[in-house]
Amino acid sequence: MLKKLQTYFPTAIATDVSPSLERNDLYWFKDDGNKPFWLGVPKSEISDGQLELLSTLYEIVSLDHSVSLIGSAKEWHSFLFNEDKPPTNLKTNIRFIQFQINTIDQNIKDLEMAIKEFFHKCLAFIWLDESNGIVIEEKTEMAYSEDDFQSISVTLESDFYIKSFFYIGKFRNGTRKLREDFFLERELFLEAIKHLSTERIFSFEKIFPTILAANLPKAASELLYTDIIHILKEDTELRDTMKVFLEHNSNTSLAAKKLFIHRNTLQYRLNRFSEKTNIDLKEINSVLTVYIACLLAKNKG
Repeated sequence: MLKKLQTYFPTAIATDVSPSLERNDLYWFKDDGNKPFWLGVPKSEISDGQLELLSTLYEIVSLDHSVSLIGSAKEWHSFLFNEDKPPTNLKTNIRFIQFQINTIDQNIKDLEMAIKEFFHKCLAFIWLDESNGIVIEEKTEMAYSEDDFQSISVTLESDFYIKSFFYIGKFRNGTRKLREDFFLERELFLEAIKHLSTERIFSFEKIFPTILAANLPKAASELLYTDIIHILKEDTELRDTMKVFLEHNSNTSLAAKKLFIHRNTLQYRLNRFSEKTNIDLKEINSVLTVYIACLLAKNKG
């Protein structure tokens, strides 16, 4: 409900993470709901009556200063969340690495030091709250790959007994749409954690098929269920086989090795699928359709 109030206060600042910098010109309202949500309304745009009404419906919050931001971190936070001028250390090509961790019992400073060790050359490291943070990274030849982030996640879980999730943003040029693209990536990150809870590392390419599958038009969803999904749900072995086969670029050798089965067994299952669905797996459009069906069949159990 609080999010809908943006239509009445168009210059308000909305965020799903706890604001960590004071702004004397804003009233901050918090909606705990299913997911915490904050709305910062300019004091100049809210009447006494509106303030009184909103304060009875929502909590007016004082911002938490337990995590102090200085230097480039403060500049970047102000740029992203308070719409201030671009940071002085804005480089030509940068990307946002967003991360989320579950709550830990240890001192958050110890965890911060461990994460900073991996990103000691980053432009800024920002805690948004006790669970969410951003690493702002300049493009270099040494930029981490997805495999590197997998290793970081495993190390953090081993050393701190936490689960960590990372979203690897795209490298982008200049300031144009930089703030907007950050929030779009953040929205996808939160959706990815919800739909792909067993994964730890996300990128746009990795989560796009799942997001697409979760938002199909009704007609397409029903026909997909009728033609493919119900077959995969009735035969979970076939479903898992098709998913692994397609995720390994339709390479029978790699897929068979991943499934711990003989190539002939894999080929038998592929033939069985084609017979049941009358789908040619050599066509790219068919491959995309079947993969989306596999995702839906697994997510809907």
